[in-house]
Amino acid sequence: MKKLVLLIIAVIIGTFTANAQIGGFLEKAAKKAQQKTEDKIIEKTSEKAADKVSDAIVDQIPDVEVEEQAVEESDEPLTYEGIMRQLKPIPSVQQMVSYKKAELSGQGLKMLSSEVMKFQMKVLDLTGKVLEVPYQNADSAQIMAAAYNYAEMTTGLSKEEIDMLSQMSEEEQEAYLQAHYNEGQAEAAMMEAAVEASKYLEPLQPTIDRWTAIGDKVDNVFQESDEQCAAIYKKYAAKLDTEDEEARNKVLLKYYEEVAPIIRDAVDRAGEIRFKEQLPIAMEIEEEMVKIRAEHQDAISVLLNYPQLTASAYLAESLKIIEIPEYPEE
Repeated sequence: MKKLVLLIIAVIIGTFTANAQIGGFLEKAAKKAQQKTEDKIIEKTSEKAADKVSDAIVDQIPDVEVEEQAVEESDEPLTYEGIMRQLKPIPSVQQMVSYKKAELSGQGLKMLSSEVMKFQMKVLDLTGKVLEVPYQNADSAQIMAAAYNYAEMTTGLSKEEIDMLSQMSEEEQEAYLQAHYNEGQAEAAMMEAAVEASKYLEPLQPTIDRWTAIGDKVDNVFQESDEQCAAIYKKYAAKLDTEDEEARNKVLLKYYEEVAPIIRDAVDRAGEIRFKEQLPIAMEIEEEMVKIRAEHQDAISVLLNYPQLTASAYLAESLKIIEIPEYPEE
């Protein structure tokens, strides 16, 4: 039971941080709550996946304005499987290397027109769709009500406090939140919600364990890939230890040319596992979650959305193709 409660708290924090829609201060609030409970959280959360998506894309987009392309809207309802199927084929090794060469040499326009950049934009678009799935049939009032419920559950802030905070300056918000968290209200609110939710979810734990085991299988794929890349990195480590940026980038590119096939293969295999093995289990869990939500009208049952977590991880991990893993000696 304790492990399940801690996992629920982790998902509350991670999902709320990814979905906050009622003001920038709420993200700060969620992060403060995370800091208060980080020593208790022992499981991975969707926040890691969401952060990889946002950080990777923001870091890689050059400061060039791009004309927004019109996208045909489909009348078909969004589904997690359908969204995951939309991810175009992973760029080739040659395209990956070409993109990195342009990045390391500062060729912003070449980066912008590359297949890797298009792939990143597709991932960003699909990630937004993944977050929309639970709300596609909800009106704005329902969405706002859910957002307020999320905020209250994850931060201990009431609707009235949230409305009040939204009118404050950033400095005033910071001072108010600091006092709020010093009182331990957010931590207490999360713990209460997690304990209550664990009662509903405990019968699902065997299925959730199966879902988690598949996640571990994915982790093993990336761990194996990481070990291979680390071994190759050692060949280049001495030459990479230079203050000459241009010389270092040339060496870094040669290293990346060697590891790019390994990274691409790992992303491809991990994606297959997420889609073919983990998503079906996530859908099994979701079938039961629908019943829980119908019987218990509380926000926590909405947050624990395993198909959403699966799809988010699937998309975030695809962006490993733009990373150059480095292993500097400590």
